[in-house]
Amino acid sequence: MARPRYRIGVDLGTTNCVLAYVDATLPGQAPQILPVPQWDSPATTLESESLPSVGYLATAPERQAGFSGGREAPSQEDGWVVGLFARGQMVQNPGRVIHSAKSWLSHEQVDRREPILPWQSSEVPPAERLSPVAASSLYLHYLRECWDRRMAGDDSTARFDAQEIVVTVPASFDEVAQELTLEAAQGAGYPGTLRLLEEPQAAFYDWLGQKANLVALVDLLERVPDRKARVLVCDIGGGTTDLSLFEVAVDPAARSGLSLRRVAVSEHLLLGGDNIDLTLAHLLEARLTGGGARLSGRQWNQLLSQARDLKERTLSEERGDLPGAA
Repeated sequence: MARPRYRIGVDLGTTNCVLAYVDATLPGQAPQILPVPQWDSPATTLESESLPSVGYLATAPERQAGFSGGREAPSQEDGWVVGLFARGQMVQNPGRVIHSAKSWLSHEQVDRREPILPWQSSEVPPAERLSPVAASSLYLHYLRECWDRRMAGDDSTARFDAQEIVVTVPASFDEVAQELTLEAAQGAGYPGTLRLLEEPQAAFYDWLGQKANLVALVDLLERVPDRKARVLVCDIGGGTTDLSLFEVAVDPAARSGLSLRRVAVSEHLLLGGDNIDLTLAHLLEARLTGGGARLSGRQWNQLLSQARDLKERTLSEERGDLPGAA
């Protein structure tokens, strides 16, 4: 069999998904990020380098108005729209939105194959809800469709399922969560040769892929006892934080000149961007209610979405642009 032309890496994130690739016929080429076309209204699309990990169950009028697919973006699947439009509905229609599905994959207190999302929704009937596995598969399938539309066309050798595929997962995912991730990928039509790679390890590889970093690390190792060192990689994501400890040593036989061994990982820490959103929402809830009555489920979901939007807008702005900044 001919070797795959492309090596594709998919980051199935809690808040965003990204697909990057390298072309094996172009040695030395830096990894490229696939622009992802996605709906920003039922009739219009735009491209972004990331796909928000959010699914929205469109209403019947919205389905009639658009999301019909075409060359720009894939059509919705069973009424579920993913990406930018879905994220935009988190404030107006939170009961029809799935988010943070990746965090549910590691939630041992629920059946992750059961259709439980959107969680405790009064707007989506049980028959139309998705399991955490199915929701993750929804995002992975969308990325596969985007690849085939842009990169393959009529060339069967460039189709997604003919390439070498890696999907990243938290280092702290247990065997069950890893198996569920593989199940989601297989449900999305990913090839059986798919491999999982721990996210901190992927980040470390990327860092080492920059020549200046590799040279600096090799130089450091030449000056320490036994020419060995330990490197701690901290990966703070949308839903989890991973700490991975690696041992690196000089190895002239290796292509990079280094040997790399993971020696320890942290426990599964549900600490990330979602926690900031929840903290902000709880603080705002206390102010809105005077510390008394709790918000309704729908009101809480709307407040949580607004807190997330506030956080992202604040962190994306320059300090000098913030109200009251000196």
